[in-house]
Amino acid sequence: MLPRIENGEAFSRFLTLYRQHNANCPTYTLTRTRKTADGRIYHQEIMRKSGTITESVKTTFYMVLRQYVDSYNRIASTMPAGMYTQEDPPSMLTNCVRMGELCDCSDRTVRNHLNRLRSLGVVRTKFHGSKHDFELWISKEILFGGEGEEAAKPLKKVPNSPLPEGFSKIFPHSNTHREFIEKENGNADFVNCGYGENDYRERGRAETGDSLNEMLPNEPTGQEQRKMIGGAGGAKIAKPAIPQVRLPQLPKQYLELLMEFWLYAWRVIYPGRDFSRDEQEKALLAIAAGVYRQFSEERTPREWVDFQTRQLEKLDKAAKYYDNHPEAYRPDPFAVHVPGRGYFDAENLQGFTGLEAWMKRDEVKGAHRKQAYAETREKVQKRAEALLRTARRDFEKLRLEVKPRKEVAHMNQISLFQYYRTSFEGLGKTWTDKFCKQYLDQQAADFQPPKYYKSRKTRRQAGEMTPEVIIEVESWMQEGEGWYSEI
Repeated sequence: MLPRIENGEAFSRFLTLYRQHNANCPTYTLTRTRKTADGRIYHQEIMRKSGTITESVKTTFYMVLRQYVDSYNRIASTMPAGMYTQEDPPSMLTNCVRMGELCDCSDRTVRNHLNRLRSLGVVRTKFHGSKHDFELWISKEILFGGEGEEAAKPLKKVPNSPLPEGFSKIFPHSNTHREFIEKENGNADFVNCGYGENDYRERGRAETGDSLNEMLPNEPTGQEQRKMIGGAGGAKIAKPAIPQVRLPQLPKQYLELLMEFWLYAWRVIYPGRDFSRDEQEKALLAIAAGVYRQFSEERTPREWVDFQTRQLEKLDKAAKYYDNHPEAYRPDPFAVHVPGRGYFDAENLQGFTGLEAWMKRDEVKGAHRKQAYAETREKVQKRAEALLRTARRDFEKLRLEVKPRKEVAHMNQISLFQYYRTSFEGLGKTWTDKFCKQYLDQQAADFQPPKYYKSRKTRRQAGEMTPEVIIEVESWMQEGEGWYSEI
């Protein structure tokens, strides 16, 4: 079980590190020269230290620590025992804008302070690119103390079933990323990587086997759980050990998918609930029947990975809905009174089963939006290309003193340039740059149109076209070689 962290004790350990670091920073001498009103000059030597932690960085760390400790204690009191350890504590998902509001400073200031704390080894972050958020950890020396520190008091909570050994415990915050890795011999395993590799270049790879129950310890009997202490009259029953969850008899790769789904659903759909052993067993049975159909469908390893990714995306969508509607009722994962009313039961079309239609409907809407965007973009492109051709002709007519169009008849070269630049600015920077480039190219060529842009009449009037020569061919000229034969 994770120990509870006290904010004051953790910040006190940081203050010790803060003062020790500033005391060990190297010093240098700064000489200042001052001149008084009567002309006398004074030289003053001031001792300064380089590389110290400023007071503002300490204030930022205090706010970050307070948010992290609240998140840590909440997760430690709700998650099953064994999911996290002191060597691998849970992370806090945040961003610099949110922390800047708490610290009453800009997000750039928070980013600089976090870079400073990261260089000192106080915090560790991992960016994912999703919504510009990042995971943040604080060093275990600050949280739990080093050797000689007293162990923190454990949380007072109802014991939960620990995570069976060998299961992955990487749960993404806002999206689901799974990878499929093939071995060199051509076989493939299911791999749950969370966001890919961790900071130690490790991946959570599933092991193969027939049943996961072989690796679980045998459940003790009632007599083994009870230990009599003292006499018969004042006997006390010792607290039993945390029980293991009895899992269905399935191959290990299927059990990993099942446990991953349940633990992630527990985290995002029921974050504030505690489930007993019996409730977890019922939930696993309901998920195996309602979501995975008892794994009766035959799929390749790649297809199972895609199927699992789809199910976890459904959980993300449901979690987002409940976050936006905190007053909405969250049904139990299994049927309590009426059969088929559990959230993960296949018969409950308003539960997890209905999310598939919801996601397909959103995908159709997204496809329509993309198509509408592509059509609008194509219209803008055609309009911009036509406007470029019109602008080129107007500048050429102005240079050749040919009768211009009625709209630009009163404009000179400068006003004509400003007219078209204003028009292209409404189409975006890309088309504005193309117009400016075309104008510069025309100006370099003295606004003379290229030959392939000139009409036959214009080229004939300019003497750039060879006059046509008509040759009359007689019938006798087509016989034999030479002349104008068809050969």
